[in-house]
Amino acid sequence: MLGGALTVEGKNIFSPYIDTQFASQYSPEKFELVKIGQTVDEVGMMIGQPLQKNIDSINNRAEYWYTMDGKLSVNNKDGDFAWYISVVYFNDKGKVVEVGKGWGYD
Repeated sequence: MLGGALTVEGKNIFSPYIDTQFASQYSPEKFELVKIGQTVDEVGMMIGQPLQKNIDSINNRAEYWYTMDGKLSVNNKDGDFAWYISVVYFNDKGKVVEVGKGWGYD
């Protein structure tokens, strides 16, 4: 039973961000400074460029992903752990409308 539990994707208690890719200027502390109503430029000055930008056409907003899953696979390492999600959603006027953060277990 313990062997099975070790293979389930979970949070690594020794290195929580072991399977999280970060944008080059990102840090969790900087990300906490992002607030509703800030502009794309203000966010960029605080935490730099995102790893990925997407357009959510259903909700009519842009998604700026500052972290992604799979640091281990990028570095050719075995394992799959939880990763920390950091995403900022901007409306069509370039203002922050939502800040998404938390642990992903996919």
